[in-house]
Amino acid sequence: MNRRERVEAVLEGRKPDRTPVCFWHHFGAQSPEKTVRDHLRWLEDSGEDLLKMMSDEFFIYPLSGASSPQDFLKLRPLGKDSAYVRGQIERAGQIVDALHGSVVTLYNAFSPYANLKHAISQEKALALLKASPEAFGHVLSVILEDTVCVIEGLLCQSGVDGIMLCLQGAEEGLFSDEDYMRFLRPGEEGIVTAANAHSHRNLLHLCGWDGTPDILSRWKDYPSCMVNWDVDVESVGIRDGKAFFGDRVLLGGLNNRPGSVITSGSREEVHAAVKQVLREAEGSRFILGADCSLPADIDPMRVRWAIEAIES
Repeated sequence: MNRRERVEAVLEGRKPDRTPVCFWHHFGAQSPEKTVRDHLRWLEDSGEDLLKMMSDEFFIYPLSGASSPQDFLKLRPLGKDSAYVRGQIERAGQIVDALHGSVVTLYNAFSPYANLKHAISQEKALALLKASPEAFGHVLSVILEDTVCVIEGLLCQSGVDGIMLCLQGAEEGLFSDEDYMRFLRPGEEGIVTAANAHSHRNLLHLCGWDGTPDILSRWKDYPSCMVNWDVDVESVGIRDGKAFFGDRVLLGGLNNRPGSVITSGSREEVHAAVKQVLREAEGSRFILGADCSLPADIDPMRVRWAIEAIES
C-alpha cells in the first residue's frame, strides 16, 4: 500500500499492510514559502503516513491589543475575508497542492479557549473570567465564529481531508463543571460540529499539554473518526482506549516530551517501545504517534526508527 491507501484502510476498518504512523511538531512562525517547504520536508524525511499540518504564523489569534474587560467586549469577529482566516486556508491549500493527493492530511484547529489561552496566557484568561464573565464569554464567542470560518474554508476550499480538533481547558481543578459547561463547552461543540459537517476524517486531540490530568469525561463523547490523548498523563492507556472512546481509530501511544524514548532513546529503545505499544493496540484500529507535538528540533530519523520497528 502507499501512504494514503494505508491510512484510508485503517479509517475504513480494513487491514493495512502495516500500522500507519503520524507524528507532528511546530515549525515556528515563518514565511509562507518556508512553511510549505518544511511540511513537505518533514513528511519525506520522517517517512510518516499521515500529515498533520499547522501554520505557526497563525498560532496566536489577533486580539488587537485587548487587555481590559472593556477592550474584550468591543471585539468583533475578524470575518471570513480576514488575513487570519484566508491565510490559513491558502497555506493549507499550497501544501495540499504540492502533495498531489499522496497522503491524508489534517489541519490543526484549536478550541476557542485554547486560542484565548495561547494569545494572553492561561493566567490572564482566568483573571478575565473572574473580573468579567461577560467579557470572557464574549471573546470566546468571537474566536469561535472565526474558527468556524477557518474550519469550513479549510474543508471546502483547501483540499485538506480533515481537522485535528485540539481541545484544552478540562484540566482537573481548572474550571468548575458550571463554568466549563457555560463557557468552554459551546466553543468545543461549535468547532466539532463544523468539522463533522464537512468531513468524516477528523481527529479529536485531547491535549495534556501541562501534565495535569484532564477530566476526559467532558470530551469523550464528542464524535470523531480518530482520537488522540495523552496516555502518560491520563488514566486511560492504549489497551483501554477502545472501550473508553468507542469504535474509532486510536492515534498515539508514545510520550512526546523531551527525555522520552521517541525523543532521546537509542534505536533499540525506540524499537522496544513501539513494539510494546503495538501489543497494547492489538485488535484496535490504530495509528502510531505521540501524545502531542514532538520537540521542534527532533531528528526525523527517529520516526523512521519507529517505522522500522513496525516492519520488523
